[in-house]
Amino acid sequence: MHPFRTRSGRGSRPSVAAGLLVLLTTLAAIKRTGWSRRRSVPRQGLLRLGAVVLGGAALLVAAPSSVAAGGTENGSSTCRPNADGTSTRPTTRPGVQVLHNYQFSFATEVSNAISVNKEKLIPLLPEGYSPVPASALGVGGENDGVVAIVNICDENLSIDGAPSRRTTLVQDVGILVREPADAAAAGLDIPGAFHIYLLALYTDNRPYAESLRSGDIPVQFVPNITHDRRIDEAGVGEQTVRVPARDNPYYSLNKATGFGATGEVAAILWHEGDKGTAALNFRFDVAQQGSAQSEVFTKPGTKLNRLLAGGGAGPGPTDPKTGFASIRTPSLTFQYSQGGNGSLILIKKPCDSRPK
Repeated sequence: MHPFRTRSGRGSRPSVAAGLLVLLTTLAAIKRTGWSRRRSVPRQGLLRLGAVVLGGAALLVAAPSSVAAGGTENGSSTCRPNADGTSTRPTTRPGVQVLHNYQFSFATEVSNAISVNKEKLIPLLPEGYSPVPASALGVGGENDGVVAIVNICDENLSIDGAPSRRTTLVQDVGILVREPADAAAAGLDIPGAFHIYLLALYTDNRPYAESLRSGDIPVQFVPNITHDRRIDEAGVGEQTVRVPARDNPYYSLNKATGFGATGEVAAILWHEGDKGTAALNFRFDVAQQGSAQSEVFTKPGTKLNRLLAGGGAGPGPTDPKTGFASIRTPSLTFQYSQGGNGSLILIKKPCDSRPK
């Protein structure tokens, strides 16, 4: 299935990864909006988690300098040096088919929350999914939704208990949506969880990519993804992300200002495929969070470029070496010191229940 395909009815469904849009949880907690039917269980923890977000959003006027083209300088595709730890509990849900279980011991993340006009987003969502207004999160207007670009580095990722590799890089591109009807039926109507419809996923871990294809996830194996992370243990510094995907290459410069609080989060990433409805549920028991300012660069003419054009906090500079255009956007950085766990599940539906 081709990423960013527009819908033509649920009968031709478009075809998640460890990266969670935790930033959306914290922004929503600050705004105390009523679009979600539930609040997070650790409400006070999330309110503390969101305390630095307002400051991060206010700093958007001063965007970071343009990311340079070419190879990564002093690049390192490791989450941190000398990492170790134990994975948290696995998650299983009755009444659905569990395709795979995932655990990892430690992770770092940079998540870009980009406001985009709903007119661009709605054609990308199958029947039963609707975008959450960006205004509910304080990152855009009532007529905007939110596109999330989540860049995450996992350590010691295991797939069904089997180690895959020391470090795994995963990039998710998706749309924040309201809780779909399938959540309750599958036991995924988790209080406080946020729901994201996945448009594309890129990873440098081949076994992980193959596991996701079992649920019709639109994943691409991209072996030369790089994260040049220069963010210290206090959450201060910069991170450059490069994803040379064949269809939608992008790179970003992210300037982090420090971790401010800790909380507990959960999210479900959804995707409709020929096999049914896939859902990836991940939980993080401990999440350190800080604010960031970002520039996201995309290749002109690609679907990702057209999707993001005119969005975010406004246009950024064009890279003179690559010709890539950029937008400026609020972002958050995270560190998951106790790792996380999740599962990829498939909700099968009778063929005759799908609208033609």
